[in-house]
Amino acid sequence: MARWSLRTKLVTLVALALLPVLGLAVWQAQLQEESAISQRVAALGSVSDLAVARYAGLFEASQRMLAAACADESVVESARTDPSPEATTRCESYLSKLVQAYPGQYSTAFVTDDQGTARCSTARRAVGMNFSDRDIFQKAKRGGELVIGDAIASRISTRAIIPIAIAIRRDGAFGGMCALGITLKALAQAAAQAEGTAGTAVAVIDRTGTALGGDPAAMRRLPVAARLADALTRNQMKVFDFGQDGAYYEFWIRPVGANALFAVVSAPISENPWGFAGAWAGVFGVALASAVVLLVIWIGADRWCVRPLRYIHDFADKVARGESITLAPPRPWSPEMASVGAGVTAMAEAIASRESALRANVEQRDHMLREIHHRVKNNLQMISSLLNLQAGEIRSPRIRRFFGDAQNRVLTLSILHRHLYERSSWSLVDFQQFISDLVRQISVGRTRGGKQAPRYHIRAPIMAVGPDTAIPIGLIVTEAVSIALTHDFSRAAAPEIRIETSERGEEVELVIEDNGVARDAGQAELSGRGGFGLTLIRGLAMQLGGEVTIEQKPDGGSRVVVVFPTPAADEPANV
Repeated sequence: MARWSLRTKLVTLVALALLPVLGLAVWQAQLQEESAISQRVAALGSVSDLAVARYAGLFEASQRMLAAACADESVVESARTDPSPEATTRCESYLSKLVQAYPGQYSTAFVTDDQGTARCSTARRAVGMNFSDRDIFQKAKRGGELVIGDAIASRISTRAIIPIAIAIRRDGAFGGMCALGITLKALAQAAAQAEGTAGTAVAVIDRTGTALGGDPAAMRRLPVAARLADALTRNQMKVFDFGQDGAYYEFWIRPVGANALFAVVSAPISENPWGFAGAWAGVFGVALASAVVLLVIWIGADRWCVRPLRYIHDFADKVARGESITLAPPRPWSPEMASVGAGVTAMAEAIASRESALRANVEQRDHMLREIHHRVKNNLQMISSLLNLQAGEIRSPRIRRFFGDAQNRVLTLSILHRHLYERSSWSLVDFQQFISDLVRQISVGRTRGGKQAPRYHIRAPIMAVGPDTAIPIGLIVTEAVSIALTHDFSRAAAPEIRIETSERGEEVELVIEDNGVARDAGQAELSGRGGFGLTLIRGLAMQLGGEVTIEQKPDGGSRVVVVFPTPAADEPANV
C-alpha cells in the first residue's frame, strides 16, 4: 500500500479540520431555507385568505345592497310587464342614486319583467332590451336567492362586469329580475387591498384562465391562460411556472365564492444562481473559501517543503554515488529547511571523509594481502625447489616419486597464491585458468624420454571460486593427474588425460580420467582404500561437502568423479 506524502497528509488534515465549519454552514443553510420556505408559504396563505375574504366581502356587501334595493316598492312595481311611468321614474332615480354612491364599483343596475325585458335601468338605452338569453336571468328564474353570473361584456356599458341578481316574486311566482353589474375595477381594488409582503400579488381569473382583475403588474405575472386552465381542470391549486414577464413564480389558486372566479396569488422565486440558492450561498462561500485554503496549503507545502526535500533527496543520491557536489538550492529556503540542508551537508562531508579513509585502508589491506600471497608463493616455490634438489640425491625411484608428489602438492598451493595476488579480487581465482596452469606445471618434466606424452583435454566453466574451494579441487586434480601420469600410454592410439567440470543445478561434477594402463600390476586397486593419494582425494572431497567415486575403466585407465555443492558467489577467503 502506497504511503501518503507529507503534502497530502497536511492537506487532508486541514480538510478534516474544515469539515465542522462546512457542516455548520450546511446546517444553518438548511435552517434558513426552511425558514424562507415557511415564510413564503405563510405569506401566500395569508394573502390568499385575505384575497378570498376581500372578494367575499365585496360580493356580500353587493348582495345586501341589492337585496335592499330590490325590496323597494318602486323597483317591484317597475318589474311588471306594463309598469306605470311614475313607478319607472321612481325606480330609475332610486337605482341611479344607489350606483352613484359607489363610483367605479358598479356599472349599471336594471330591473326586468318575467320575460327578461328591461323595464327600469340606470342607463336609458337599456330599457326595452331583452336579457332572457343571459345566464344570469336563467339562474335567477330557476332560483330564489342571490345568483352570480360569469364575467361578461356588458350590453349596456363598454366595461366587462360580473352580474349579480335577485329574483322578484309575486304570490310565489317569478315576477322578474333585479340585477347589478360589479366592475372589474372593483375586483382590482379588492385585489390591491389583499396584497401582502414577500413580493406577493393578487389577480382574478375565470375558469378559462383569463385575467379579469387585479393590478396590471400582478396580471403580467400570470402564466398563459391555457396553463392556468389546465391547472384548474386538474384541480391543482399550487403551481410553479414562468409568468408572462419571464420570471419564475409560485402560484396559489383559490376559488372566490360560489361563482367561477378564482384569486391567484403569486410570489417570485429567483432564477439567479446565488439568489436561487438563497441560504445556500453561505455554504458555497464556505466551500469556496475552504478550497482556496487547501489550494494555498498545497502550493505552499510544495514550495517550502516538498521541493527542498526533493532537492535534498537528489543531493543525497548523488553523494551516495560518490559524486562531488555542493548543496546549492536554486532559491532561498526557510530557516528550518536551511538547517536541515546544513545537517545533510555536514553528514555528506563526514561520509566522504570516512569513505576516503576506508578506501585508503582497503587499498592498503589489498596491497598487503597481495604482498603476502606473493611472498607465500615465493616461499612455496623455494620449498618446491628444495624438494627437487633433495630428490636428485635419492637413488630409490619409489622414494623419488614420493618426493615428486610432495613437490606437486606444494606447487599447487604456489600456483593458487599466484592467481590470488594477480587478480583484482584477492579472494577469488579463475577456476578454468587455475586448472589449466596447474596441469601444465604438473606435466613439466613428468614425461619419460622417447615416449609420447598424453594430451590434456580440459573443459571447465568460467567461474570465480574462493581458496576454500580452489585448494581442495587443485589438490584433487594434482593427485589424480599424478596417478594418471604413472600409467602406460604406449598402447593408446591417442594418449589423453581428460579433466571436465560441469554444473548440474546446485551441484558441480568434476571428472578426471585417462586411457593409460597401470604399470605396477600389484598396485592397489583404485576402488580400494589403499594409497595415500586416494585417501587424500577422499578426504578433500569430504572437505568440499561432496562425494567421490574412484573406479578402473574396463579398457584401461582410471576415472575419478567428484560431486560437490556449487560454491557461493561470495565465498569468503580462508587462507
